[in-house]
Amino acid sequence: MDTKDALKQKLVSQYEEWKADFDKLKAETKGAYAEGQLEGSQEAKDLESKMDKAKAFIEKVENANEEDLAELKSKADNELDGLKNAFQNLKSKFN
Repeated sequence: MDTKDALKQKLVSQYEEWKADFDKLKAETKGAYAEGQLEGSQEAKDLESKMDKAKAFIEKVENANEEDLAELKSKADNELDGLKNAFQNLKSKFN
């Protein structure tokens, strides 16, 4: 597996894990979600924004040449950390 594929796999795996956790949180807080408290919360908006950015970042990795890949690789952990922090903020509000 080359560097590009490994990085993409890492990003996709983490993205899918946080998306599944977000879906699980929505199910666990069904009442709050139905009332718009979860969906309309600033934390949920932040998480969804970070998820969109992560998805766009994954697309950049897919389309990157070797030159750009080194720079993207150095930014990957920040992308994942941002997504992780946004999820934890949302989860802490509704647990």
